[in-house]
Amino acid sequence: MMKRLEKVLMPLAEAIGRNKYLTAIRDGFLVSTPLLIAGSIFLIIANFPVQAWMDWLASVVINQQTGETLASFLAKPSDATFTIMAVFAVMGIAYSFAKQMNTNPLFGAAVGLMSWFLIMPYVVTGNVDVNGTAQAVSLTGLSLGWLGAKGIFVGIICAFASVHIYAWVERKGWVIKMPAGVPPTVVESFSALIPATIVMGVFFLINVIFGLFGTNAFDIIFEFLQTPLLNLGDTLGAMVVAYIFLHFFWFFGVNGGSVVGAVFNPILQTLSLENLEFFRTGVGEGNIICQQF
Repeated sequence: MMKRLEKVLMPLAEAIGRNKYLTAIRDGFLVSTPLLIAGSIFLIIANFPVQAWMDWLASVVINQQTGETLASFLAKPSDATFTIMAVFAVMGIAYSFAKQMNTNPLFGAAVGLMSWFLIMPYVVTGNVDVNGTAQAVSLTGLSLGWLGAKGIFVGIICAFASVHIYAWVERKGWVIKMPAGVPPTVVESFSALIPATIVMGVFFLINVIFGLFGTNAFDIIFEFLQTPLLNLGDTLGAMVVAYIFLHFFWFFGVNGGSVVGAVFNPILQTLSLENLEFFRTGVGEGNIICQQF
């Protein structure tokens, strides 16, 4: 029985562990890990559960013109990490995937971010209080929601698609070749010109197509892909099944954390980010199942 299970599970675990997409997701999220830990330290300091400490932070005014207090300044390190974590994730995933596709990882990360920002809606909506009446407003800008938990799944898709296109164009030989003696950095920059332009053109057309239907890729993917996956992952059943498989792989000497985590961690990390946003704003609901659980 053991030998039969090993014959089935070992190849499966190796296939998952060597899958370039899952490996890129795993390694890409690790880019943000030290930043999130550092941001967490400031988050604890800013929200240490002693009322006298919280009152003191709120009473120390740093910027006399805007009235910003020490408490608001202590919140900025977590804003610079947790709130825009999707930016680090997209960059890290595209970088890791580009290395596995045997192309320039730096330009892979660049086109991944570029394609993600290209299809992102540049409109921020909300309500403002005008003489006691709430009025809806729409401003040009980047929504922090898309830069955080809500934009991660779109970022993963953009990172893979853009690097795939970039590497395909390079393999076709559609690059500008410089003469000998030109500095390597200049050679690499001109070599990336045509592939990056084609990636930009493809995602520009994608953005136009969604615009013709009066929507955008972020809203569609969030509604029909990310939300169902998060609802599925935010259940006790999903967690039980994941950890049964995790320890099942360990039983046969396979690193269960790496195998299962490559698939399940993006969902858990997104749920954790939603918890942080709920803690900071009080909007929405908290998730019991998350990475910390």
